[in-house]
Amino acid sequence: MPDRSYVMITVIFNDKKEGPLYEQLYMHIRHMIEGGSLKAGEKLPSKRAFSSHLQVSQVTVENAYNQLKAEGYINAVEKKGYYVQQVEFIPKIKSKVEWEVKHEIQSPNDVKFDLKTNTVDTSNFPFSVWTRLMRECLNNEGDSLLKPVHPQGDIELRNVIAKYLQEFRNMNVSAEQIVLGAGSEYLLGLITEMLPNHAFAVEDPGYYKTSRILQSRKVNMYSIPMDKEGMCIDELKNTPATVVQVTPSHHFPLGTIMSINRRRQLLQWASQSDERYIIEDDYDSEYRFVLKPIPTLQSLDHNDKVIYLNTFAKTLAPSLRIGYMVLPKKLLLHYREQLMFYSCTVSEFEQRTLRAFIQSGYYERHLNRMRKIYKNRRDAFLEGLMPLSHMISISGEDAGMHLLLQVNNGMSEAQLIESAKNKGVGVYALSDYYIKKIPDTKTVVVGYASFTPSELKKIASLLVEAWK
Repeated sequence: MPDRSYVMITVIFNDKKEGPLYEQLYMHIRHMIEGGSLKAGEKLPSKRAFSSHLQVSQVTVENAYNQLKAEGYINAVEKKGYYVQQVEFIPKIKSKVEWEVKHEIQSPNDVKFDLKTNTVDTSNFPFSVWTRLMRECLNNEGDSLLKPVHPQGDIELRNVIAKYLQEFRNMNVSAEQIVLGAGSEYLLGLITEMLPNHAFAVEDPGYYKTSRILQSRKVNMYSIPMDKEGMCIDELKNTPATVVQVTPSHHFPLGTIMSINRRRQLLQWASQSDERYIIEDDYDSEYRFVLKPIPTLQSLDHNDKVIYLNTFAKTLAPSLRIGYMVLPKKLLLHYREQLMFYSCTVSEFEQRTLRAFIQSGYYERHLNRMRKIYKNRRDAFLEGLMPLSHMISISGEDAGMHLLLQVNNGMSEAQLIESAKNKGVGVYALSDYYIKKIPDTKTVVVGYASFTPSELKKIASLLVEAWK
């Protein structure tokens, strides 16, 4: 007898306007879960039955289910099927107008192949296009390039960024909310000035410069542990922190994607006080190799509690110091009243060149090209590590430009690093990214962005020799 324990769902697809079929199906089911018409514990149709009913391929259904699973809306039970997860919702609120930071992580000396995580592939930067746009900018803009820049940055570039965020990250923002600056580190410092006397919480492990910046600003900080769903919100609640900085779409260095429930819990925490805010660092979210990018916290926020940060350093080049933040409306008023005396830290020349690069469609094409290049590099590296498959666990490989290797060969982190160094390869201990001391994880962090596939296969073979 066929399984009738589920309710069949009917979806009307729009082939032309609403994206790929799997994305339309994913959005339809997601809205049903968020709207309450699909409740926790309810079983979803099997891939075969659902695809037959909708007259689409099983791959379409599978991709939609995988996206829902990645975001925590559903879970898969082996040999039973897919079930709706319990999802917490956030009520709208009425808007109203100890430890010592460790030294920064050092690159190993005397290695031929340094697998550091702060590099990108510059060999595929579109120099000819960028140079042409710079010349056109000089010829067409003239002496206007020499005039003072608006403190928030060029309004036309801000309009272009707002449109990009609306189209690709589903964020309802205006150019008025965007502030441009010389990278996310500078902007984080600006945020601390907007929120004086606030205690900040940071992810542990996390990006070491975040804690260094906050320490240099004499900010009270609290480190919050992570689990497989993201930051532990119960631990956050036990601190007096009123501002929390997170990387929910692709955590650094763990590669964790914050689950939809954890995102809602975090937004719920922020909504409980007028003083609370979330800083969402969405760095390298564009480089997701499996399915579509994860929705931002800002796009889920109904209470104007999220400060969104991003930068073009990872997608274009680290030396292109152009970052931006999207401010909640209440903080935008505070910024304009208190901090507009700061000059914009990005030259008008670079801003207008970048604006033309995005407007002309070159940025989107560059992202698509680089996504394929980085995926090929990742695949080559993982293929080269296959001889160690019986002793290594790989995580964080579905997005970004780095991954984690937990090596179960009896070596400590220090021994793994030293043996790799002896073969000319620089890798990094995961434990060095923690603020609070933890036991040896036997895990190393490796970046692969700046090496070709053939180089990465060579590097992998050297690691096999070092760790086998």
